[in-house]
Amino acid sequence: MKLGKGNCNGTFGELVQGIIEERPFLITLPIPSLQSEAVFVPDLAFTGIRIIDSKMKARKAGELLLQYFGIKGGGYLDIYSNIPAGKGMASSSADIVAALRAIADSYSLPLTNEIISMIAAKVEPTDGVMYEEVVAYDYINGQLIESFESLPPFILVGIDFGGTVNTLKFNQVPKAYTDADRQLFHEAYQLVKKGFKDKSIVDIGLATTISARVNQKLVAKPVFLQLEKLADRYQGGIVVAHSGTVAGILLDGNIPNGDETAANLLRELPLVLKGDHLNLFYYENKEKIII
Repeated sequence: MKLGKGNCNGTFGELVQGIIEERPFLITLPIPSLQSEAVFVPDLAFTGIRIIDSKMKARKAGELLLQYFGIKGGGYLDIYSNIPAGKGMASSSADIVAALRAIADSYSLPLTNEIISMIAAKVEPTDGVMYEEVVAYDYINGQLIESFESLPPFILVGIDFGGTVNTLKFNQVPKAYTDADRQLFHEAYQLVKKGFKDKSIVDIGLATTISARVNQKLVAKPVFLQLEKLADRYQGGIVVAHSGTVAGILLDGNIPNGDETAANLLRELPLVLKGDHLNLFYYENKEKIII
């Protein structure tokens, strides 16, 4: 046994989320600069996980991990995170994955992404953040559907409309998707596959916009029409947290004067959306995020 450490990235919503061939799925949008970091101190003197704050989901997942491997001891778990909670940015999923990795590191357990998925899905619907690359993932059953590469160079400028969404309650409500919606999800999925094959953020942005539009009838984002117009003017795609409060515009990172374009969009976004008090996000080429 030893002091165990683990970490996991968050997300900025999802590229696509819906149902395909009767299977719930999402396509992840990992943001490496959003991190949950866990530290675990093992202690054989008692059974179970003790935790200082309110990270009860991570605690439950940790105890399930110990049961899975037949570990009789326990320990102390501490989690540090810069991922906003209740925004649809995978904060609790990242906490769970980081905690499992820290406990596994402490007890030298042969942890795999499949085991993480199995345990995480017993706690809550999970975002697929145990995979570093972009993946299509069954978030209800905790199963990998398909793995893609990392995203091509991109710029993401986003905004938080405020408030929070309870992911557990969101996923308990049946989704009344129409046949037309299901066709749109299929189209979006194929556009994502084409986007990765051709390394085209434009195609991926078309897919994210399709998914964002369908999601409006589930978790509506304010002034969505204004956001669409802005995205169209900047030739970007709309990205949303399908069970959260954030939305953004995804731009091709290879466009000329990309930094200048992003700066203009950062200035214009709160003005167009009439919300100078709203939190802004900027992310570029996996190097930085500003909240």
